[in-house]
Amino acid sequence: MARRRYAFDEDKIALFHKEGRGKGRGADYKPWLTVQDVPSSGRTHRLRGLKTGRQHHLLSDIEWRFFLLFDWADNVEDIREQFPLDRATTRRIADETGVRHPTDSATKVHVVMTTDLVVDVVRDGRLVTLARTVKPSGELAKPRTLEKLEIERRYWTEQRIDWGILTEKEVPIFVATSILWVHGYGYLDNLSQPYPGYYEEKAALIRRELPSWPGQLPLGRFCTEMDNQLGMERGVALFLVRYLLATKSADQNPRQAEKNQWLESMKARF
Repeated sequence: MARRRYAFDEDKIALFHKEGRGKGRGADYKPWLTVQDVPSSGRTHRLRGLKTGRQHHLLSDIEWRFFLLFDWADNVEDIREQFPLDRATTRRIADETGVRHPTDSATKVHVVMTTDLVVDVVRDGRLVTLARTVKPSGELAKPRTLEKLEIERRYWTEQRIDWGILTEKEVPIFVATSILWVHGYGYLDNLSQPYPGYYEEKAALIRRELPSWPGQLPLGRFCTEMDNQLGMERGVALFLVRYLLATKSADQNPRQAEKNQWLESMKARF
């Protein structure tokens, strides 16, 4: 019964198209698959993006970590996860290459193939789209996986879009964990405030004090002093420091690599 819930037939595919799945950009994009549409045996993640402000649906830990990296990068403009490929095109490519098109095991219907992450980045002043498939490195030794990847590769080649494969071996774990330390703190609009703009006001005061923060003083101690100085409840200053870091309002370093190192050092000194 549970398997049937996640099965795809033509009616369900038509419904997803009608709902606008796979359409839009930025805050208006709707992924083809959400965490509710896949079995819960694997690890899935939902989190609000810093770039888009919308809820993103990541279907594995590796996808999640690469999403954090893309969402933190200065040159990334948009991230669209679980991006659907035109089924007529993937069927044609499968026929041309003699590869069996991915099919739902329960309904025997050809499924809509997806690419895990489609990312818009700015390169040399131009907006460029990248398509990235995320796979555990061990999957790349499986013949069937390679067949499906070949369909995907040819699809994006026809679209003249840069396609590639990302595995856990390309994830800089220390950077991803540092970004995670602040990522969920990038918004103030979901907080109850004593008056409008209260937290923005306090964050600005903390930002003013950060340059004079002695490097040898633990961040926790600095935040405790800010809580006392500004008359805030304990823990609010740390929240606002993380907000400043997530929005990069506290970071004056010009290059992304320096920002990554600086964020890691801030986390380590907490």
